[in-house]
Amino acid sequence: MQISVTFRQLEPSDALKQYVNDRLNKFKRYLDGPVDAHVVLGLEKFRHIADVVIDNNGRVIKGREENTDMYAAIDLVMDKIDMQLKKFRERQRDRGDRSKPAPAAAAAEFPEAEPPRPTVRRKQVEVPALGLNDAVELLKRGADDLLVFTNVAGGALNILYRRHDGALILVEPDLG
Repeated sequence: MQISVTFRQLEPSDALKQYVNDRLNKFKRYLDGPVDAHVVLGLEKFRHIADVVIDNNGRVIKGREENTDMYAAIDLVMDKIDMQLKKFRERQRDRGDRSKPAPAAAAAEFPEAEPPRPTVRRKQVEVPALGLNDAVELLKRGADDLLVFTNVAGGALNILYRRHDGALILVEPDLG
């Protein structure tokens, strides 16, 4: 990782340079290929400004923060860069981009999570007593694709639904 630190309106400090290098080197394991980082540390009136631009194989990550303390400004901008990298990794993972193998350290740090459980919505409906012909007419007139009713012919619970192709399906559950 090539890191260049520029000071504007501020005395160059080896301690600040070393602090920036240490913080940026933590991102090295998440970036692949050649990485160039340019950091500008400046002072405008009473504000300390940290501006970071990272170029990783054409992907540019930028961050800028201001604070009354230079070390705090550096910490804030590094947190911002870290969030951008996490967001990028999540997008890659969601898209299923497996073209490049993940670094072993990153794979060990983020174990596979359980798949999310589907959300189950509950809806209470009135179950009317209808004849089959009445239920078919009610389903055809309504906007819903599903109708639960009690069949007056046998007193059993029936479900009538419309498939995507328009066909109607009658479900007669065997509750015995």
